[in-house]
Amino acid sequence: MPSHRAPRFSSRKTSAFAVAGVAAGSVLLMQGSAHAETLTQAKADYNQKLDQSEAADEAYDAATSQAATLQQKVNTLQAQISSDTAETSNLERTMGLQAAQQYESGGMSQTLELALEASPGAYLDKALASNEIATKEAQLLKTLSVDKSQIAADQKMAATELAQQQAAVATAQKQKTAALASAASAKSLLSSLTASQQAAIQQSENGVSASTVHITETAAEGSRAAIAVAYAESKLGDEYVYAAAGPDEFDCSGLTMEALAAAGISVTHNAAAQYDEMPHVSEADITVGDLVFYTYGDGITHVAIYVGNGMVVHAPHTGTVVQYGQINVVGEVVGVGNPYGG
Repeated sequence: MPSHRAPRFSSRKTSAFAVAGVAAGSVLLMQGSAHAETLTQAKADYNQKLDQSEAADEAYDAATSQAATLQQKVNTLQAQISSDTAETSNLERTMGLQAAQQYESGGMSQTLELALEASPGAYLDKALASNEIATKEAQLLKTLSVDKSQIAADQKMAATELAQQQAAVATAQKQKTAALASAASAKSLLSSLTASQQAAIQQSENGVSASTVHITETAAEGSRAAIAVAYAESKLGDEYVYAAAGPDEFDCSGLTMEALAAAGISVTHNAAAQYDEMPHVSEADITVGDLVFYTYGDGITHVAIYVGNGMVVHAPHTGTVVQYGQINVVGEVVGVGNPYGG
C-alpha cells in the first residue's frame, strides 16, 4: 500500500504554532511575568506542560497495572498459604489421633512420640536412615514437612511481592501528583493570556475537524481491525480524562485498550506496554487499525489508532477530546504495532 510518510515534527502541532503566532501577533505580555513572550512560545510552553502531564499519566497507568499484577500474585500466594496451612493442620490432627490410638492400645510408639515433639524434617531424615519409622508414618511426616516448607517459602515470597506492590502504589501516586501538577500549570499559563490568545491556542488543540476528514482506506468489513477503528471513531468528541478508559472518558492508552477490547484483544492500559505486547511493522507498511506510538521526549508516551488516509484517532491530553489527527503532526512517531496477528 502507499506510504503515508510526511515530515516529522519534534514537538506536537509545530506547524500550528507558527500559523497561530502570525495570526495573533508577534508579542504578548504574560500576566504575572516580567518578560515578553511570543504567542508561539507561549503555545510551545503550554504544550510542553501538557506533554509532561501525559507522560506522567502513562507512567501512572504503568505503575497501577504493575500494582494490580503484584496484588494478584499476593492474593494467589495468600490463598495457597491458607490451603497449605489447613492441610498441615489436618495432618497434625491425623498424627495426634494416631498417637492417641496407640496410647490407648498399649502406649505410643517411640517414633511417633519423637515426631510430635521434634522438627518433622530433621526427625524424618534421622528416622528413615535408621529404619525406625513405619511407611505410613514416614509419608505423613514427609507431607507435613513439605507443606511447612512451602508455607514458609510462600510467606517469604508474599512479603516480597507485597512490598513491591506497595512501592508500585507509591510510584503511581507520585506520577499522579506530577501529572495533575503539570496539567494545572498548563491551565494556569493558558488563563494568564487574553481571551483572543486563549482562543488561538485552544483552536490549535481541536485536531482535524471530522467534517473535513474523508477516509477511503478501510479495513476488511467485520475484521478485528475494522471493529477497533469503529469503536475509536464512535468515541470522537469524548473528553480526555486522566487515567480513564471509558465508557465516555479516555486517556490515550485507555482509548486504544478499549478499542482493541471491542475487537477481542486484551492489552495493558499503558502506551509503552502496548508497544511491547504486539508485533511491530514499519510506518511504510502501516494498515488500518494498527497502533501508532509516539514520544514527547522520553520513551513512549502517547498512542493512537490509525484509521486510514494518513489519519489517526487519539485522546491527546487534558483539556481536549478524542479527535482525528494527522499521523505525523500528532507527534514524533517511534513505532507502529499490529495487534491482530497478521
